[in-house]
Amino acid sequence: MSQTNAQPCQLEDGIESRLAIVCSYVCTCEVVPNRGRRGIELKQSCVDQGIESFNLGCDSGLRTQVFYDMTTSPPSPLFKRESNPDPVTGVREETSEQIASFEHAYNRVRQGNGGIYTQGDMRIPDVVAMRDANGKPTQDNLLGIIEVKFPPDDWRPGQKAAYEEIAGDKNKLKLLTPTKCGCDGPRQTRYAPVTQPAMETYRDRLEEQGISWGAIGAGVALVALGGAATYFSGGLGAVLGQQAARQGAGMVLGGLGMGAAAAW
Repeated sequence: MSQTNAQPCQLEDGIESRLAIVCSYVCTCEVVPNRGRRGIELKQSCVDQGIESFNLGCDSGLRTQVFYDMTTSPPSPLFKRESNPDPVTGVREETSEQIASFEHAYNRVRQGNGGIYTQGDMRIPDVVAMRDANGKPTQDNLLGIIEVKFPPDDWRPGQKAAYEEIAGDKNKLKLLTPTKCGCDGPRQTRYAPVTQPAMETYRDRLEEQGISWGAIGAGVALVALGGAATYFSGGLGAVLGQQAARQGAGMVLGGLGMGAAAAW
């Protein structure tokens, strides 16, 4: 789950630029996924980690694996509460830190629903895109919900309808797959024009501003690869992975005309 103190990225107001970032990781992780101890491909965790690594350089407003309480209207993201209650109200105020533990989130939903938990009372979208990176992923601050599916994964019962409810508009739910992202290699970063024509418009806007989309795409791929090496390696491998992630982030930020962030 993404938590960052980095400055917001200088991205356009729409969701297209965020979709481009996620697609870059979809394409990279389809070819070179993270792998578990027994060699199991972990493509989704690769995408999550890539986005989180990207946010260390500049905050894209993308958040991964956010827990939503579906028993409220609209569905609400779950945040940790202060350790001590407010001395006046006696209420433990909500913090800005998202709940990261499934068990913690499950218990919060159950407690808020009279001790009862029914299947579907909590949902966890792959990625949410926020309009204001400094805000919370509440419905009024969402550019959209982004669901990533690697074949043969498909929609599970009730999942699509629940995500549309979280987004507040069915048109704000975006499904990304290697096919929709137009992946033809580990550094392919464009959407397939037939399925995602908005990407062509966004790329044209970047080029009009003198921004190198090629550098951004290559940098994003390098961040994903570096993040995977850091997470699943030890010793020298971890050091090289961190260096690759930093170099990739620098390429992305440089391509966006921002330069490297102080955190790097």
